[in-house]
Amino acid sequence: MDSERPLVSVVIPCLNRAHLLVPTIESVLQQDYPRLECIVVDGGSTDGTLDILHRYDDRIDWVSEPDHGHADAINKGWRRSRGEILAWLNADDLWVVPNAVTRAVAYLQAHPEVDVIYGECDQVDVGDNLVGMCAVQEWDLEYAVEYCDHCIPQPAAFIRRRILERVGWLDVDFYQKKDHELWLRIGLVGTIQHIPVLLAHERIHPGNLGYEGVSSARACVQLTKKFFTLPNVPESLKKKRRRATSNAYLRGIDYAFYHGRHWPLIAAYTLKALVADLSNASGLLRHVNRHVETASKDDSRLRWVLLTSIPLKVLWRTARKAECMVRLVSRGGR
Repeated sequence: MDSERPLVSVVIPCLNRAHLLVPTIESVLQQDYPRLECIVVDGGSTDGTLDILHRYDDRIDWVSEPDHGHADAINKGWRRSRGEILAWLNADDLWVVPNAVTRAVAYLQAHPEVDVIYGECDQVDVGDNLVGMCAVQEWDLEYAVEYCDHCIPQPAAFIRRRILERVGWLDVDFYQKKDHELWLRIGLVGTIQHIPVLLAHERIHPGNLGYEGVSSARACVQLTKKFFTLPNVPESLKKKRRRATSNAYLRGIDYAFYHGRHWPLIAAYTLKALVADLSNASGLLRHVNRHVETASKDDSRLRWVLLTSIPLKVLWRTARKAECMVRLVSRGGR
C-alpha cells in the first residue's frame, strides 16, 4: 500500500534560474512514486522565478527569502521537510522520468542497512542534448580521501534522514564541494552504496558551480584538511594524511587548469603539493607536465614560457631532487 512506502523529500535550491527551473520541477512531479514532497527554496530571485513558483502552488511547497548561500538553502529545505529519505536537485538538474525515485526507494527498502544510494548520472546541455557521463565508481572511503575523488553524482543520490541527523547537515562554510564533504562524513560512520541504474541528468552549462576553478580548487584542500580533524578517522587513513593533502592540491590544480587556466594558483599548488608529501614528487611531475603539454597544444609559445620560467624551473629541480631522495631512502640508502 502507498501508505507503507517512505515519504521522499527533494529540495530544489534556486536563485535566478527561471530559464531552467521548470524542467527540474517537472522531472520531480512526473515521477511515478506516490509519496513525494517537493520543496523549492529560493534565495530571493528577481528574474521571474516567483511567477513560476506561484503556478505550482498546489503541487509543491516553496519559500523565497534571503539565505546564506547554497548549502544554507538546502539545509533549510531539509529541515522543513518531513521525508524519511532526502535528496536535492540543483535548479538545472533533472531526475530520470518516470521511475528514478521508485528504483532508488526499492533498493533502500530491500537494504535497510544502507544509508545513501547513488546511481548513474549523465550530462546534458541546456537543450537536453547528451554531452557525457559523470564518472562514477564503487564507493571506497579510503580511495575517496586519498585521491580527493568526488565519485558520487549528487543529483543521483538519495539519503536517509537518520544519517543526516547523525552526522549533521551540509557545512555552510563550503560554497563548492559541499556534497563531497558530506559524503566523507557519512562514509566514516554509515554505509554508502552505488547501484548501476541511471537516475539523473546533470545540466552542464557555463553558469553552474563546477565552472568556478579557483573556488573548486580551494575547496579540495579545505575538505581534505577538515576530514582529518573529524573524530573516528581510522588509523589506516591517518597514515595517509600527507599523501591525501598532496593529492588534494593536485586535484585543485585540475580545477584551476580546466576551468580558467589559473596559472598563479597552479604554480602555488604545485609547490604546496610537494611540501605536503615529498614522496609524491613523481606523481606531481606527471600531473603538472600533462597540463603543460595540453596547454602547449593551444599555444606553442605558452609551453616555452612555462618551461623556461624561473619559478617552474625551481619547482622541477626541487621535485626531481625530492624524488631521488625518496628512492634512496626506500632502497636503504644504496
